Amino acid sequence: MRFMIIVKATKDSEAGLMPADALITEMARFHEELAAAGVLRDASGLQPSAKGWRVQYAGQERTVVDGPFTETKELVAGYTIIDVKSREEALQWARRFPNPAMDGQRGEIEVRQMFELEDFEPGAGVERFRQLGVGNNLQQVQPIPCGMHTVTPHLICAGAIEALEFYKKAFNAVEVSRIPGPGGKLVHAQIRIGDSAVMLIDEFPAWESFGPKTLKGTSVTIHLYVPDADRFAARAVEAGARIVMPLENTFWGDRYGVLEDPFGHRWSVATHVRDVSPEELRAAAEKMFCDSKSC
Repeated sequence: MRFMIIVKATKDSEAGLMPADALITEMARFHEELAAAGVLRDASGLQPSAKGWRVQYAGQERTVVDGPFTETKELVAGYTIIDVKSREEALQWARRFPNPAMDGQRGEIEVRQMFELEDFEPGAGVERFRQLGVGNNLQQVQPIPCGMHTVTPHLICAGAIEALEFYKKAFNAVEVSRIPGPGGKLVHAQIRIGDSAVMLIDEFPAWESFGPKTLKGTSVTIHLYVPDADRFAARAVEAGARIVMPLENTFWGDRYGVLEDPFGHRWSVATHVRDVSPEELRAAAEKMFCDSKSC
């Protein structure tokens, strides 16, 4: 069952004012939960009606009327389409939808169930829509789920639940999902750090699932680009990480350092501070290796 969650327009949205970063962040977090639950089909904000138009019909005559349109409360500022098993499930998600007005103001969304092709009497027209992929198949299963990138780190942690809490404190991670397993362990969890997903699992020796502590080290470093590497590293250290390589300005143009979390995983942290030409980069790399007596 598909439902459209409709965000009503306001004077601000019709004036072209962009939503505050806090609202965008809250909306992103909610839609990440929808995606993780496998119910998100589409979502978007709409430009003000001043950038749109209407087509009015009088028999065969068509008249184009440019916006803006005055009946703000009847206009739409955005929408989210979900595919759920029941009206009750749709209602539960709708109750959790962030207030589009924020700041304690009065806001409103509207939820409407969408027609499926099975709701119509069989006929040639319905079949033509079915062949076009419209209706139940409007949004097919995506090969790469919404919000995921091609490469995703998948960490094995001795104590995945504790690791989840650490990454929240240290890296400002957002928990997307968790699947509990036997003995209080997690068989799967997902967090989001910035715009990227990271998966977690507990150690399960029977599955040859071992973390860095058990293996006495790791050959992998996960790289993070952040706006302020020093502040990010300080927060991580306060939460329990240790500095492996102190932050410094590097020849490749990043302020860069390496941390190790309490579970043995290593994270390089960087903020790009200077653009470096390919020629300068090669010369600096050669000098570094020569200074270390490697040439």
